[in-house]
Amino acid sequence: MAGKRGSYAKSELRKQAIGEAALELVMERGHRAVTMAEIADRVGVSEPLLFYHFPSKEALLVAALRQFDAENIRPLGVGGAIADMPSRAAAGVRREHLVHLQAEMSGAAFDAGHPAREYFRDRWERSFQVVAEDIEMLQRDGVVPGAVDARRAARALLAAWEGLQVQWMHGPEFDIRTEFATVIRALLGLDEGFPFT
Repeated sequence: MAGKRGSYAKSELRKQAIGEAALELVMERGHRAVTMAEIADRVGVSEPLLFYHFPSKEALLVAALRQFDAENIRPLGVGGAIADMPSRAAAGVRREHLVHLQAEMSGAAFDAGHPAREYFRDRWERSFQVVAEDIEMLQRDGVVPGAVDARRAARALLAAWEGLQVQWMHGPEFDIRTEFATVIRALLGLDEGFPFT
């Protein structure tokens, strides 16, 4: 039994290393330019072993997205998710290769059989819960009016983030941080002194 657990742990570490390598290459050159052979070479494994863990390039790109989330999503204090949203949106659009991958995979994930479907469903639900809970905490602290429907506001904020990002990608560029902060203030009834990061 110990041997099986050891093999599983080794396999999981290898999958993580593959996801890290895929993310590095995507960030460097964009997902369309990256090949399975290059990823295998960077990790130091054979292509057949790569395909054993990830049966398609799409599955491997989902692993890259998961790796990015693991490295960049951090717990925040009360109000932190809301305060952090504009700066995260601004930083996000500057990661050109990653945002292109996210946009393309998000559209493809509408297909029920696509490898990214579960990833995006889970990511949206997790994001929704974090933002809704943060709004509720801000309401308890008297920062957001109690009349605001936290769950509806959370969905609207996530939709605004996505929409502003798409507009920014198509150009012309604009100050997405300021625009998003304006939307958040309007939806949540925040005063001008709310401390966005």
